[in-house]
Amino acid sequence: MKTKPWYQSKTIWGILIAAVGYVLSEVLKVPDVQLPPNADFEQLKAYTDAVKAAQGDVAVIVSQVVSAVGTVLAIYGRVKAESPIS
Repeated sequence: MKTKPWYQSKTIWGILIAAVGYVLSEVLKVPDVQLPPNADFEQLKAYTDAVKAAQGDVAVIVSQVVSAVGTVLAIYGRVKAESPIS
């Protein structure tokens, strides 16, 4: 089976991109704004207040989008992989 260099792997790039999102959130001290599963009204209200407090903070948006894109790319790359990495 033909192998490919590591830098051509979507999985590797997805992991690296997700790591950049994590580092951005740590370096920029991005507050953790997450909605818990099966949230009740009070939790939804707290989530809404946290989003309002961020006031569209670019660091929050960028780090979460970068992490999400990296995660999706890593999963896609792993599912579509046809050859091993060398």
